[in-house]
Amino acid sequence: MPNTSVKLFFQGGSEKTEYNSRLRQRRDTSSSSYFYYQEPQYPRDCQEVYEQCDDQDESGVFMIQPDNTPEPFMVFCNNSIDGGGWTVIQRRVDGSVDFYRTWNEYKQGFGFLMREFWLGNDQISDLTNQKDYELRIDMNNVNGVPYFAKYDLFRISDEWSKYRMVDLGRYLPESTSHHNSMAYHRNMSFTTYNSDNDRHSSYNCAVNHRSAWWYNGCDHSDLNANYFAASGNDASMRTNLPEVLSP
Repeated sequence: MPNTSVKLFFQGGSEKTEYNSRLRQRRDTSSSSYFYYQEPQYPRDCQEVYEQCDDQDESGVFMIQPDNTPEPFMVFCNNSIDGGGWTVIQRRVDGSVDFYRTWNEYKQGFGFLMREFWLGNDQISDLTNQKDYELRIDMNNVNGVPYFAKYDLFRISDEWSKYRMVDLGRYLPESTSHHNSMAYHRNMSFTTYNSDNDRHSSYNCAVNHRSAWWYNGCDHSDLNANYFAASGNDASMRTNLPEVLSP
């Protein structure tokens, strides 16, 4: 299945950072001189960044603006894995950022794009509802051995319905994780320690795990829990838009 559109993922840093800035131009005419704003056409995701910049084969920070998003925002684009064009939505590299956060912090996003961060549930919702995306989760175990899980579709809803994981597609055979751990969380709402939306009858899973996730009752996966990977390794999750989706 070709990777031909936007991809989102969690991964490590890059030395190159680039920004697209808003343009302001001056127009002169014979009758008057005045300033006017030219609205830029921002790419909608990192795949469009990759496609629009012929020489852009390095990872870095870029400005994007998904459909129906009022303002552009910055994302980290990874172009070094699986064909490039991946939009990073979460990264864990050393445990330096606390992921035990409130609902509003997960809504808005937190951390540092060049290190550890959560992009923000509003942004992830906007991204995944403009196209059909693949999901790729890349991790390293405590011995530094890399592995990944990949799905052919990923989508979450908006805040009104608690950022529910409304679509999680087929677990792809090229995955090396050997466990379809995300399937247990399909159709679950997002839970933080101050917004309990899981299915556990006795306690809030986010409080019990000191994390936030699409808990069922509670989890088979949780990429926002305490960081246990080997020093310097990434725990990451990515999504990508394929050209053709299997049903």
